[in-house]
Amino acid sequence: MDMATKQISSRFTCLTIALGFFICSGLWALFSDKLFSVLLNQPSLAQRSVGPSHWFFIAMSTGMLYWLLRYWEIAIEASQASLEKVNRSLRSFSECTKAITRIDDESKLMEEICQICVEVGGHKMAWVAFGEDNPEKDLHPVAHWGSDGCFLETLNASWADTERGHGPAGTSIRTGKVTVFHNILTNPLYRPWREAVEKCGYTSCIAIPLVDAGKVFGSLVIFDEKPHAFDAEEAQLLEELAGDLAYGIKTLRLKKVSQREMDERLMLATVMDQTSDGVIIFDADETIQYLNPSFVALCGVPEEESRGITIHEFECSKRNPLFYQAILSVFSSNQPLSGHFVNKKRNGEEYDMEARVAPVFGDSGQVVRYVATIRDVSESAHLQQQLRQAQKMEALATLSGGIAHDFNNILAIIITNMEMTLEDVPEESPLYGSMELVLKAGLRGKKLVKQFLTISRQAEQPEKIIQIEGVIAECCSLLRSTLPATIELRQHFETESGLVAADPTQINQVIMNLCTNAGHAMSEKGGVLDITLSDVRLTAADISRYPGLQPGEFIKLIVADTGHGMTREVLDRIFDPFYTTKAPGKGTGLGLSIVHGIIKSHRGYIAVNSILNVGTTFTILLPRVEGVGAGIEETSVLNKVSGPVHILFVDDEEDYVAGMKVGLERLGYSVTAETDCRKTLDIFRQSPDSFDLLITDQTMPHMTGVMLAQDILNIRPDLPIILCSGSSPETDTAVSPAKAKAAGISEVLMKPVQRSELHEVIQQLLQLESE
Repeated sequence: MDMATKQISSRFTCLTIALGFFICSGLWALFSDKLFSVLLNQPSLAQRSVGPSHWFFIAMSTGMLYWLLRYWEIAIEASQASLEKVNRSLRSFSECTKAITRIDDESKLMEEICQICVEVGGHKMAWVAFGEDNPEKDLHPVAHWGSDGCFLETLNASWADTERGHGPAGTSIRTGKVTVFHNILTNPLYRPWREAVEKCGYTSCIAIPLVDAGKVFGSLVIFDEKPHAFDAEEAQLLEELAGDLAYGIKTLRLKKVSQREMDERLMLATVMDQTSDGVIIFDADETIQYLNPSFVALCGVPEEESRGITIHEFECSKRNPLFYQAILSVFSSNQPLSGHFVNKKRNGEEYDMEARVAPVFGDSGQVVRYVATIRDVSESAHLQQQLRQAQKMEALATLSGGIAHDFNNILAIIITNMEMTLEDVPEESPLYGSMELVLKAGLRGKKLVKQFLTISRQAEQPEKIIQIEGVIAECCSLLRSTLPATIELRQHFETESGLVAADPTQINQVIMNLCTNAGHAMSEKGGVLDITLSDVRLTAADISRYPGLQPGEFIKLIVADTGHGMTREVLDRIFDPFYTTKAPGKGTGLGLSIVHGIIKSHRGYIAVNSILNVGTTFTILLPRVEGVGAGIEETSVLNKVSGPVHILFVDDEEDYVAGMKVGLERLGYSVTAETDCRKTLDIFRQSPDSFDLLITDQTMPHMTGVMLAQDILNIRPDLPIILCSGSSPETDTAVSPAKAKAAGISEVLMKPVQRSELHEVIQQLLQLESE
């Protein structure tokens, strides 16, 4: 029933009651005297007439009764309407409270609140506006319900103090107060949107600010089709509802942030458990709260033995005082610290690590915990050490290469002349012994230069296929007679062929040097010297641990002892030339440097691992080859040549030229000797067919030996040429056998060259017979 019908019905009821009263009053006035005359037996009473005053009173009473009834009816209707409105507001408030506790999505919550305001609250439309914190201070709707969001799509409003910011939503956000427009059709502040709201049928509205921590972030706007639809009581209820909505939005946002933080913490915890970096966390009282698996693996102490104890009781702290002191310094200063440390595991094994220790501050600025992260950089440190070692060897190579060239020239003069002098002096002469000592000293000098070149990996090694087990067995036979009885010598050979391309003398030198050092380390307490030989195959994934090697088959040689071991400082310098820990007179410091150079020159790999008071292990890898081991070569006898041979000899060292000329002539050769390569070339041009062989030095003024050889070969391509040089192939690549042969040179010899060696090469090249 609509309002008009209710009003007509109410009026009819009041009129009926008033008419009934009028009729009853008129009948009473007409017949009451007659009734009382009968009842009181007084006939005179029936003779009275009803005067106009009675009828006037009755009419006035009837009018008053009708007015009172209408007033009472209207009052009841108003009270009922007010009560119904309050009930709607309370139901809206109750439903909104339920929605806030039920819905966990911000957008859905705001839409649900708008729907309740319309469907339960009885209003026309409701929407939520958020204020943008930009220079224009724009407003944009984030949720709505009713009339399909009429005019919101084209809404152009802000919360700035401008014409478009004076609407209810903009005003409530800007001022932070409830804003009511009782009649938006007449309110001048609503002029920019009046045409749109007239089409939608809105007449009044209310905007309640949404506040969080004293800051307004939005507004709940409700439209009604009636003017003055929002009285003070409903505005108060709606303000409480908006407060609950703001609290609900804040709660959902905090819940979302909390969930994100929880997810991030869970992800961080997962990362910390799976990362290869070690992590340890202390609380503000220096007690261990957490260790990740990587830290447990590096430190070697199980988590159950570490958590809940202080840093002072931590086993890892006792083993590693420097790291312990670094952590304590952060505890005392509350300043982060980073550094490189060498720590020990529970089994005594050392490892390099990069560490960072830092405090974690809470909101109040106080330290709430400390976090230490460590990273195992042992492999990187090992590679850096190898790089430094390679750089040292490279520097030594440059130095020794220059020394070797000049020293070899000097030795060549000494050796050549002493060989000829000894031929001239009778053995019974008092001078013979002294001259023989000089020759021996010169030959020892030759070996010393060769050792220098070996250290720097500049010695050209002969490529012979040898059975390495035989070399080791020979060394072991010698070692058993020299090592003390307290040292047990063990051998383990597990190779199929054991063939390598190497110089057997140098491999012997490597094994004897390592075993001698091991014997020295076990000389006081005895122990076990273990020599192991096995096959190993390196893949592309393996070679990252063996710098300089290529994938393939290798022979692994391990020499391990149970001696006193070495400290980290000694290990870092073990391959340095002239570095020794032995007493004066007990060692030169060249042994392991030579070993390192020999292995590198054979394209191999050498590494050492040592634990103090446990022992030392050397690991060597040499490329394995297929084939048959070489036998012992026969040496040729030094005899004179049987036929005439004319040799053209050139070297810029006059003393060497003089000595070699005499020495070769004693062997039956005819020698034309020069010290100037240009003059030598001119001599050859004058009579190229008169010479059978050219012997030339490499490093000479004006022109190198290779350049001279090329010019001579242009004149006579079939001439045999021997290149002699005091430089190594790595100092001067032109004297390498491959490049020399490519230039047409028949043979390359390294100074100092003994006459016997030179004589043998000449005979081979010219295919001569000796007498």
